[in-house]
Amino acid sequence: MTPGGLWDSNKIEIKAIVKLKGEVIDTVPLEFSGTPSVFNGRAHVKKMGNYDVFIYAYDKQTGNTGVSKAVVSVR
Repeated sequence: MTPGGLWDSNKIEIKAIVKLKGEVIDTVPLEFSGTPSVFNGRAHVKKMGNYDVFIYAYDKQTGNTGVSKAVVSVR
């Protein structure tokens, strides 16, 4: 996925939803990093804990969607 590529990241909504104990803490738009299929963003968390991070890409034109989940520990 790249800007202007076959899967044009300029046309796809790419975000991370950060949750702590089921509560949404932050929703972060992700930007192309310069490396294909790698995106960057910064979440603001204020408490220690294990955060669930859901990353999704959604193509509004086709409805195609991809989702991934990671757990990030803040100590």
